[in-house]
Amino acid sequence: MKRIYRTTLACGMAAMLVLSAGAAPLPPASLYRLDTPMTDSRGDRFQLRDLAGSPALVTMFYGDCSSSCPIVIETLRRTAAALGPPGRRLRIVMISLDTLRDTPEVLAAMARKQQLDPPLFRLAVPRKDADTRVLAAGLNIRYRELTGGEIGHTARITLLDGQGAVRAVTTRLEAEPEAAFVAKVKEVLAER
Repeated sequence: MKRIYRTTLACGMAAMLVLSAGAAPLPPASLYRLDTPMTDSRGDRFQLRDLAGSPALVTMFYGDCSSSCPIVIETLRRTAAALGPPGRRLRIVMISLDTLRDTPEVLAAMARKQQLDPPLFRLAVPRKDADTRVLAAGLNIRYRELTGGEIGHTARITLLDGQGAVRAVTTRLEAEPEAAFVAKVKEVLAER
């Protein structure tokens, strides 16, 4: 019994070493290092580190927003369209600021209503408000609750490379994406 246990343990450790040897370590400033659990609109739990190896556009929003969030969603949609087929390798992560009302079910309904492409767009909600604050700080997004359930927040889209490093940011609040931002996304996608 002890021999089987030791053999199993040795094989497991060897497999971990092989797997970790092929993976490049994340840089110290990588946002993929943030330890903040989230649940997406499919009910799957994940963390930003699960995106390691893939470039991503990341923003924060809330489902009941009727001012800037619909514009940001349209900007993300048009940015992805401007990338053509290489844009299918991009991940678009929209993280809710409203941990009380934006449940995975609410996010799923919103994704359907907005006709967001599920393989491309991932809507998620952090587990608790403290996780939301960590993510917002990492993404340099400021927010605060207002009266009537509204949330005042920065409209910001961040481009992360495959290592989770911030490569570009846009705060332009127009449906048509900035040409320079789209060019930067193409550049990051070409690095793979």
